[in-house]
Amino acid sequence: MSSSPSGSTVSLPSSNVLLALPDGPIASGSDDAQSSFVSMIGGYPTFPALPSASKAPEMIRCGVCHNPIPLLAQVYCPPDGGENDRTVYVWACPRPSCQRRDGSVRAFRASVRNEEYVKDVEERRAAAEKAAAEEREKARKNPFSMPDSTAPALFGSAQPLFGGGAPSSPAVDSSSRPPDMSTLSIDPSSSSSTTLAPPLPAYQPSQYLSTLDEYLPEPDEMDVSDKEDEDETPEQKAEWRDARWEQLLPGHIDEVFERFVRRLQNADSASNQVLRYELGGVPLPYSSRSPLYKRLFPGAPTTKTPDEEEEPDFAQFFNTSSIPPCAQCGGKRVFELQLVPSLISVLRPETITTTGEPAPQRSAKQTEEERRKELALLAKGLKGENGEKADIGEMEWGNVMVFGCERDCVGLAEEYVAVDWEAQLTQEQMKAPELK
Repeated sequence: MSSSPSGSTVSLPSSNVLLALPDGPIASGSDDAQSSFVSMIGGYPTFPALPSASKAPEMIRCGVCHNPIPLLAQVYCPPDGGENDRTVYVWACPRPSCQRRDGSVRAFRASVRNEEYVKDVEERRAAAEKAAAEEREKARKNPFSMPDSTAPALFGSAQPLFGGGAPSSPAVDSSSRPPDMSTLSIDPSSSSSTTLAPPLPAYQPSQYLSTLDEYLPEPDEMDVSDKEDEDETPEQKAEWRDARWEQLLPGHIDEVFERFVRRLQNADSASNQVLRYELGGVPLPYSSRSPLYKRLFPGAPTTKTPDEEEEPDFAQFFNTSSIPPCAQCGGKRVFELQLVPSLISVLRPETITTTGEPAPQRSAKQTEEERRKELALLAKGLKGENGEKADIGEMEWGNVMVFGCERDCVGLAEEYVAVDWEAQLTQEQMKAPELK
């Protein structure tokens, strides 16, 4: 993209988002496959040793069909300056009959007090208080002196997220947490982690998630193929843009979705991202036609601004007042992470097994009868309690957002999930909106 005729450049939003990318299979039975401190997609979840008031579930069931469902992602994400280990888990039902229904996608959060983090926070707080006292003493002696800009921050650097950079969300004042939640003890009888196992369904093999900071290139850093000839007329530029996006998008798609795809595609070295993380941040909206968009971004634009080179700042419109509070402590929930459609191409229905091992490689000469028997065995392993056949298929969501407890209350709690399902547009809806 190039400068507009008036000389202005594309206004790109800044980003504190961490992007998660698939980074190779995890060996079955390895320590990493049974750790709550490893971020991964697929496989079986591992819950940390929980406080006595909480208990690791034996399975997670679909809220629609009530059958066990496979894990999509496990994300280890201790908050910046916090005192807890924090792991977020997301599951989804693969049965077509459950798609597009509330309860078919579920998320849980396990938060456990980490004494090393607590000690670190207390040491940093003491250092900050000492530095502040020294500054007050200096100011008393010389009221015209400038404060020392090198004084240590209250909470300093954060614990790593997924083993990478830390989220930039503000630290939560521990005094705002309910006392009974922050002092829960670990039950000695359950002092070890719990990993779910076969015959529960799981995408196999599980894969590591590696992370990097989202980098939004400046317009002059775009590839030559993304630049427009300054001599082109506005009509030629519009035709060029339409031809380019026609390769990526269905015809006449709305502009919010166009921005969604462009943001994913333009991420430097991360166009294959499957997850976006920013605790307390703003999610990337999926479609202006989505009820979720109207709910979370009331008043946000759905078409190009008069200066079509300018990107809207969705943070100005983001509103979480409709998100229910944490069911465990009553605290506010904030946006934490979102899964994006490229995850669907990684977690394919044919990779679901109930053995804990990857599905056998299909032979190119596999007969129809052999394939039928293979699917029958899989369906048998996924039967529900009433013995009904479990139909499985490809996931149909376009965007999964998880909102987590801002207080990071200790224990295991179900968090709030908001889903944008793949659009099924009528002919009327598919008409391109008029530019305003």
